[in-house]
Amino acid sequence: MKIQQARFIAASATFAALLFGASVASAQTTTPTVTCSSLPSPVYLTGSSALRNFVGVVGKLLASDAAPVTVVYQSQGSCVGVRTIYEADPAKRVIKDVPSVGGKAANYAIYFKADGSAQECFLDADGTPVTIGISDVYANTCGYTATTDGSTVTDYFGPVQPMAFVVPASSKQQSISAEAAYLAFGTGGGGAWSDPRFFFIRNASSGTQQMVANSIGVPGNAWWGIDRGGSSGVRDQLKIIVDQAQADKAIGILSSDVADVERANLRVLAYQAKEQLCGYLPDSSATSRDKANVRDGHYDIWGPSHLFARTVNGAPSAAALAFLSRFVTPRVPVELLDAEIAGALVPQCAMNVTRTEEVGPMQSYQPPYSCGCYFDAKTKGSNSCKSCESSSDCPSSAPTCNFGYCEVQ
Repeated sequence: MKIQQARFIAASATFAALLFGASVASAQTTTPTVTCSSLPSPVYLTGSSALRNFVGVVGKLLASDAAPVTVVYQSQGSCVGVRTIYEADPAKRVIKDVPSVGGKAANYAIYFKADGSAQECFLDADGTPVTIGISDVYANTCGYTATTDGSTVTDYFGPVQPMAFVVPASSKQQSISAEAAYLAFGTGGGGAWSDPRFFFIRNASSGTQQMVANSIGVPGNAWWGIDRGGSSGVRDQLKIIVDQAQADKAIGILSSDVADVERANLRVLAYQAKEQLCGYLPDSSATSRDKANVRDGHYDIWGPSHLFARTVNGAPSAAALAFLSRFVTPRVPVELLDAEIAGALVPQCAMNVTRTEEVGPMQSYQPPYSCGCYFDAKTKGSNSCKSCESSSDCPSSAPTCNFGYCEVQ
């Protein structure tokens, strides 16, 4: 199957380029004018392209501090982020400038400013050591269970990231089952989706693809379809399909933060996981943004975002701590909480279920500092919670005042 798939992708590359245009992989292509090392207290991150917005929000906050810290980020794919922390060879734990070569787009690092904007910067000529690797998936999904040099790596959980199957808005398709997805991406076609030229996929380094792969039972390196290079490539190429026949054959995968802002152009499919009797959207409806079915465990394809850092005696480096300290706390700063919610992510404090392995069994979860009421107010415009100014305003059933609402704890 892998040989057939490789032949298909090679034979289809020209077709894809002509039909959909060349793919630019969430890459930063503008030639930099500054060096990253010249910026105030730089901290270097690489990995998931799907988590760029989240990284940017933290970057804006750190750049605004009285003693500013500059977040420098290069999009490379989740498993690259994992590799740059777990590998023993220092030469494999760096990021480098990727200039444009031939028809391949450049991919420079970017840094985030206090106004929220981003700008390219040059990395060190021999490569710059990575401080934090960011990923949509667990390290063992990328083939790493431990470092080979005895170093300790800590996995810090960020907000929950749902993944989704998406189709053009004009498509007649409304839902997909794990079995139908297996037929399409595992065998090259079946049912509604039978033409792999219209499968908008990523690659084995992509956390999005690896997470979905775990749910449908097709290894992340054995998918049928054409690698569109990154989340932006999938999004931009899929949404411009207007021909009805092509739209009905087209399908892709995206993280919710990318898909949600394109609801006018893309439709998220309801997903029926194995052993489920029906399909569920991430949200309670196609028009809501409450992530209700993610938060209560009905929707299957989700996981915490991961930030990997090397630690000594339980502590990360000072540079890593500057970034991690913003959200690895029971009470997330409200500005970061608002940004996570606006970005279609689910803060850990709003979850009612948890899991400890990739798309694994779910367990009931009570956050140590809950924000479910606040999340509902921001996404639905209302909730059934009692408002409060302090915990003295709250009943015994929900005795703690968090973010203006009475919570269990």
